[in-house]
Amino acid sequence: MRLTILLPVSVSLLLGCATTEPLATYFVLTAPGGSTKVSRPAATVRVYVHRVEIPAYLNRTNLASMNGDQVRYSPTGLWALSLDQTISLGIASNLNRAGISSVGFQPSFTVPAHTNDVAVHITHFEGHENGDVILSGNWQLTTTGGGVVAGKAVTIRRTGWAFGNDAQLVSLLSSEVTELSNQIARALR
Repeated sequence: MRLTILLPVSVSLLLGCATTEPLATYFVLTAPGGSTKVSRPAATVRVYVHRVEIPAYLNRTNLASMNGDQVRYSPTGLWALSLDQTISLGIASNLNRAGISSVGFQPSFTVPAHTNDVAVHITHFEGHENGDVILSGNWQLTTTGGGVVAGKAVTIRRTGWAFGNDAQLVSLLSSEVTELSNQIARALR
């Protein structure tokens, strides 16, 4: 009798604990058709994109969005690399596509010889509950000797994001990084 009661109770407990949790999705910032491959820097490099400065609330692997005055972190949408490295590599990738030999910050590689430096400071890089996606901050282009070539404060906004849609958020953020990269490319020409 005990076995007939214990067996169904045990099976029920076991099945009740076997919930299915959504799997994590890892994202990088690339333009359509862009490569996500991290490779060794080219022999001749014109631009080195330094490690991007980001605020503390973005210094985590989860995608961030704002819900009112609270930060919401996606439980399943994650950056494949640290966000400071992801943005740096995204900018370098966009500059390379524009024909400007560039390398982004990669902690495992030494900085290659180059002629220009790009420093980027991000203050906002998230989606908002109203559907806006915002990248704001500033960038500065200098020579390796420290001479300022160009710089600009930026606020780039995209609209139409469905709150909670991680893939759409990353696509819009990637578009904003491409626009930021285009500003830097114009300063290099």
